[in-house]
Amino acid sequence: MKHLFIINPAAGRSDPTPRIRPQIEAAAKKLGADCEFYFSRKPGDVCRYVREICAAADGTGEQLRFYACGGDGTAGEAAAGLLKAPNAALGVVPLGSGNDFVRSFPGRDFLDMEAQMTGETARVDLLRCGESISLNVCNIGMDADVAAGINRYKKLPFVSGPLSYELSLIRTFFKKLGHHAVISLDGEEPIELDAVLTLLANGRFYGGGYQGAPLADLSDGLMDVCIVPKVSRLTMLRIIGSYKKGLHFEDERLKKQLI
Repeated sequence: MKHLFIINPAAGRSDPTPRIRPQIEAAAKKLGADCEFYFSRKPGDVCRYVREICAAADGTGEQLRFYACGGDGTAGEAAAGLLKAPNAALGVVPLGSGNDFVRSFPGRDFLDMEAQMTGETARVDLLRCGESISLNVCNIGMDADVAAGINRYKKLPFVSGPLSYELSLIRTFFKKLGHHAVISLDGEEPIELDAVLTLLANGRFYGGGYQGAPLADLSDGLMDVCIVPKVSRLTMLRIIGSYKKGLHFEDERLKKQLI
């Protein structure tokens, strides 16, 4: 088996290469594993690289295991690249700002390189959004606006990944809220409304620990959907605590505010 580690130097607050590469090399040496490194340079680069490697190995029977060493974006690109590659699998080494995908696997140490390289594989679902592939969630509305603003804060001193999300959330909170949407689910009559956010989820977490889809299962073949109609800022302040903890579907006060 060939082990291919994809490191995103832009992941997190600083280049993770100096701390993660020695750990990978030590584990590979101990296991006697064939190990290669690739360093991404720009958006789309990881998907292209994975597709090229998979295409070159097509028909050879060679087993490939890629490791996305970065954030959720790096992992999502790698997953999109190995679609329809029967001899390829993906490991996720969480080095980004939020690292929300791996939160759906409690109790697992994804920074244990030996465990990564010797672990068994498991199938998970993917989401298709237009021409793009998502491993974890797709957001429309406020959450997408918050995500777009995270880079403004994540490089600041003493600002962690989750804190950068919170700072971007506060900034977005005071901008115009709500987007007109027409949403059709499972072929039913479309829902037309002004929505603050729409979450389409494969995994349970996003935004540095928000449980927007607490019942989501990565391998059940279903997409969990949460739609929040346009509400007042005061109502949002009442909702946000329960939403973050994944209690918004259980809280009787919130059921009228959610679809």
